[in-house]
Amino acid sequence: PIFEGTIYDPKTARLVNGQNVTDPFPGNLIPADRLDPVALKIQGFLPGVSNPGLANNWTQNALNHLTQYIPSVKIDQILNSNARLAYYVSDQRTSQLSNPDALPVPITAVRTQEIYGWTHRLNYDQTISPTLIMHLGTGYLRFYNPDSSPADVLDYDATKIGFTGSATTPGGFPRITGLSGVNSQGSSLSFGPTNANHYYDSTLTSVASLTWVRGNHTYKLGGEFRMSSWTDRNSRGSQGILNFNGAETALPYLQSTSTGGSQIGFPYASFLLGQVDNASVNAVQDPQLRKKSWGLYLQDTFKLTRKLTIDYGLRWDLQSEGHEIHYRTSMFGPTIPNPSAGGLPGALVFEGYGSGRCNCQFTKTYPYAIGPRLGAAYQIDSKTVLRAGWGISYGTVPNYQYITNQALLGVGFNQIPFASPTYGTPAVILQNGLKYNYADLYSATLNPGLLPLAGQINSPNYYIDPNGGRPPRINQWNISLQRQLTSDLLVEAAYVGNRGVWLGSSNSSAGNLINLNAINQSTLAARGIDIATASGQSLLRSTFASGTPQKSGFSLPYASFPPGQTLAQSLRPFPQFGNISTNWAPLGNSWYDSLQVKVTKRMSHGLSVTSAFTYSKTLASPSGTVNNVFNRPNQKGLASFDQPFILTIAADYQTPKITPNRYVQAITGGWTIDGIIQRTSGSLIASPQATTNLNTLVYQNTLMNRVPGVPLYSKDLNCHCIDPNKEFVLNPAAWADAPAGTWGTAAAFYGDYRQQRRPQEQASIGRIFRLREKVSFQIRAEFFNILNRTYLGNPSATNPTATQQRNAQGVPTAGYGFINAISLQANPRNGQIVGRLTW
Repeated sequence: PIFEGTIYDPKTARLVNGQNVTDPFPGNLIPADRLDPVALKIQGFLPGVSNPGLANNWTQNALNHLTQYIPSVKIDQILNSNARLAYYVSDQRTSQLSNPDALPVPITAVRTQEIYGWTHRLNYDQTISPTLIMHLGTGYLRFYNPDSSPADVLDYDATKIGFTGSATTPGGFPRITGLSGVNSQGSSLSFGPTNANHYYDSTLTSVASLTWVRGNHTYKLGGEFRMSSWTDRNSRGSQGILNFNGAETALPYLQSTSTGGSQIGFPYASFLLGQVDNASVNAVQDPQLRKKSWGLYLQDTFKLTRKLTIDYGLRWDLQSEGHEIHYRTSMFGPTIPNPSAGGLPGALVFEGYGSGRCNCQFTKTYPYAIGPRLGAAYQIDSKTVLRAGWGISYGTVPNYQYITNQALLGVGFNQIPFASPTYGTPAVILQNGLKYNYADLYSATLNPGLLPLAGQINSPNYYIDPNGGRPPRINQWNISLQRQLTSDLLVEAAYVGNRGVWLGSSNSSAGNLINLNAINQSTLAARGIDIATASGQSLLRSTFASGTPQKSGFSLPYASFPPGQTLAQSLRPFPQFGNISTNWAPLGNSWYDSLQVKVTKRMSHGLSVTSAFTYSKTLASPSGTVNNVFNRPNQKGLASFDQPFILTIAADYQTPKITPNRYVQAITGGWTIDGIIQRTSGSLIASPQATTNLNTLVYQNTLMNRVPGVPLYSKDLNCHCIDPNKEFVLNPAAWADAPAGTWGTAAAFYGDYRQQRRPQEQASIGRIFRLREKVSFQIRAEFFNILNRTYLGNPSATNPTATQQRNAQGVPTAGYGFINAISLQANPRNGQIVGRLTW
């Protein structure tokens, strides 16, 4: 029998019928003499309990501060009757703490941020002739953010707790993660330095434009230039990063810490045993990245007749993808022979030109980002106008800042990984420390076989799609009819649509359509393995150390392949590696269609009202979690942010002068009262992932199946009648796992599976007092959540098979459909008063 919450003793590991099994600790207790001395010393830094109970018994009261000032100066100079010069400068200074956790040194993860930023803008406008105007502008932004753990954490002498490493390893307490466990018990916090970064972000921009009015034409010609730079001087991870997992105290042959939705193994128990699942040490880095962009445009507004105006134009954008200026970057190369894996394809490839490099840049600049624009407005009669427009626009290419974590791997700034050789086998024993050659962190060998390390299965840094420099393209159109019903009432109805392609950076899920190291089931079928059968699944999970794969005719993919790995690992496209992340793949698509209605009540009797209603549908591919990377066309569905109904009503009222008495007028007249009401559909709830552990067979998760005809809710989330201390609100019976070894069929989102609707109301009242001719004082009071609405937290919706749990008093505490009664999704009614003196 396998019981939920059981922790297994890794010392009892043995082979039974070719499977690696372990026994539970007697009484589910770890003997005191088995506890790792370094883990005990780290645990000794934890604060004492402040609340009763075995869990959640510490009140996390963390002090914080935020000091900020932003002085700015703007100067306008009229040079002559035709020319004007303007200059603006602003200085931002911020002092704050990030991630304050109330933990003491050295285990605290708090970060100190002493941020500053400079902004400069210079503009020149010249009226060359009555019909020709020129504008020139340039700007520079310099932003510095030292987002770093305190020095007494980064410089802590870890030998005091018995944690050792290379003799020349920089000092500092290691980063410790993954300590949470069953039902969120254990530690919900991570220990040690999270960041040791000094970010420098600079942007230089320049613009130039000419506007020429000739007859019925208004021509505009312009250009833009932008250069962005990014520096990340960091020692992040140089002290060592230790990640714990429940695998070391779970059952090895299951290859999972979850079975049927119940958890076995316990990350914090693995920590107390000192069994580190995986670890790494990073070199101190200093990447220098640059990105340039250009833009040109030409347009004409042509008043063809008194009733018809046409706009047409063309814009061209050219964006480089950005790269490290010294070409100190590497990535996974799918076709490169790997000398550390017997020459199998799949190794590191190095950007740049010269010996040992690819003589290339990882991505290509797309030169054809040409966007035509066309618009028209036609006055049908004195009260009716028909408008239409169409155009193609391009987004920005991916933000290269996100590749800096491991961008320098192999070019003199390396990461040394410590990977678990087999499931449940620790990569590092805590009391033994991290043993490695310090010089390897800074060796610039340009060695394609830098990974995997001997006897390990490591992952390369990432794969950058060669088309990552292609910007997203949006094809958009609209047609609207505007009608004046009365002298102060205007109605407009419009159809707005767009189609997006090549979405990469703007669709973070697009890269998930690629899983370079997942196993296609056709590959397994060709090798005679039926993944849908228990015998096929058992064979795939068996290790070469057990001898089972060899009996079925399989052999190691290369001589140094770790025998403790499974047959499934050996059948991956790149068996020498684990998961391989993909960046910047422009594979995403989007579809948007909407009906938009707007009613405007212009100012009369002191009142104006604007009401806007949108009925829309937004689809995306991928729409959310990718269900099957080998079936891309089936990944189209509702976008995660789809809200079909949005209604907004805004009103503005100015109090009249109700009496000729000037003192009464001064008190009651001239006040402006504003209010906004918004009603929207609820946010979508994601379909749950299957618990069949398909990822242990083909290294790709899948979704559950939705059961036809079964209601998704056990209680209407919008009924205002939910008592989270008594009931679960979601129905687990609405979902079922796909049969073992098969892909689920659910869509990522369903239109009838949404969170609670959350109406919003806010209001303000204010007035401007004219003190003198050039002096005025404005006072304004703003109120938010004026009806004091309180919304319950979102229900747990991740695992319908997890046990719905109640405490001794019958109060729900965990499980599918559980709402945490103390987790509220709205602030109480609040307001602020703002005063402004202008002279």
